[in-house]
Amino acid sequence: MVENGTSQSGQVGASGLGADPAQAPNPLDAMAIAYESGTRLPAPQVTRPLAECVGEVLAQDVRVVRDVPHYDSSAMDGFAVRGPGPWIVGENAWPVATGSLVPSEATSVVRQEWVQVDAGEASGAGTAGAGRISLAPGAPQRDLEPGRNIRRAGREALSGELVARAGELLTPAQVAFAAVAGHDTLPVCARPRVGLLLTGTEVVASGLPQPGFVRDAFGPQLPAYVRMLGAEVVASERIGDGEAETEAALEKLVGQCDVVVSTGGTGHSRVDEVRRAALRRVTGETGRVLFPELNMRPGHPTFLMEHSGVVHVGLPGNPLAAMVALRLVLAHVLRGALGRGIEQPGAVSLAHDFDPGQGRSGAGSAWRVMPAKPGDTSAGEGGQQSTQPRDTSGANLQRWELCDKRGSNMLRGLAQARGLVVIPPEGAGAGDAVACLPLPV
Repeated sequence: MVENGTSQSGQVGASGLGADPAQAPNPLDAMAIAYESGTRLPAPQVTRPLAECVGEVLAQDVRVVRDVPHYDSSAMDGFAVRGPGPWIVGENAWPVATGSLVPSEATSVVRQEWVQVDAGEASGAGTAGAGRISLAPGAPQRDLEPGRNIRRAGREALSGELVARAGELLTPAQVAFAAVAGHDTLPVCARPRVGLLLTGTEVVASGLPQPGFVRDAFGPQLPAYVRMLGAEVVASERIGDGEAETEAALEKLVGQCDVVVSTGGTGHSRVDEVRRAALRRVTGETGRVLFPELNMRPGHPTFLMEHSGVVHVGLPGNPLAAMVALRLVLAHVLRGALGRGIEQPGAVSLAHDFDPGQGRSGAGSAWRVMPAKPGDTSAGEGGQQSTQPRDTSGANLQRWELCDKRGSNMLRGLAQARGLVVIPPEGAGAGDAVACLPLPV
């Protein structure tokens, strides 16, 4: 997964930067660890009607059942004709509408506006009665070219060709194509079952909290976010910070879920019962602590464990820290479970210098994952055109700036962000390329 201190994304790992990568992996390595844990979860498949498949993950490759289109059809309203004309309707000319079947003997389709009905005296009374037509004066000759305005069978796709690959998140267009390719249902991955454990005696679910209490930031959005990630919340427990209630809620959830996502209680103080309860359950061959914390700010207390038959993602209680960890860790647990492949971060150019230590000794040992958004890339200092860094393909990197109000307990900056930038412990200067994960996903 990680060799010689280098992550799968090609970024330098945490080795040698003041943190043990096995105990506190950097954000990019944590994504890979989380992904691997997801691949060990059960991966059942279900068959769903097409109307329920948009946004689901395809479980198997799907192929075209029969040629698309499956017959020669007209691309125009007009007449399917044989030969250069003039033509007799019913003998060597046949009226057609867009999408209708073209007779096998037709050589082309002439659009309606380029056809004239010949006068009776020019064709004889009998011929006129039979419906004699010809190309109108001045009409272009190209509609007489062989195959003109005929959509040949198999022109879009041939039987056996690929519609979509396993692991793809099905789009409306893919589902529509699957319909015309001959499918009524598709095999998709069953959504992993997620249980939420929302903790905190001081948390209130609605209204304006009194001093000493805070408003719940997770309950209103976590179920929707989990669904966006491809899973389904099947159970939710809201508790305080006590040992007994934490143990009881965890016991209830593990019997119903594939993944437990908890918020709060991940620190090392006397009230952080979630971490202790999870550690007590890490027993036997199937239990393991994948990482007890992360080498990043915010989100340092995040843990990832396997216990009681579930993957447990322990998110910090601070809202921004939790949302950053969710984007990095939970998203990749679910990608692994759904067979979607590990995400490869993009790259952007930092719009300004960032010193993680801000001059403080020893404060720059952690990676930073922070909300950011595209900035003004039109000019550099003094109105001069800035020199844009390039990615490995030679394309210019977009300049991004960090959002303000990005403390671990704040959400304002994240609400304005379009992505999360990943900055190594040594910091980065204006114009440096940094990894970027888009938001929401």
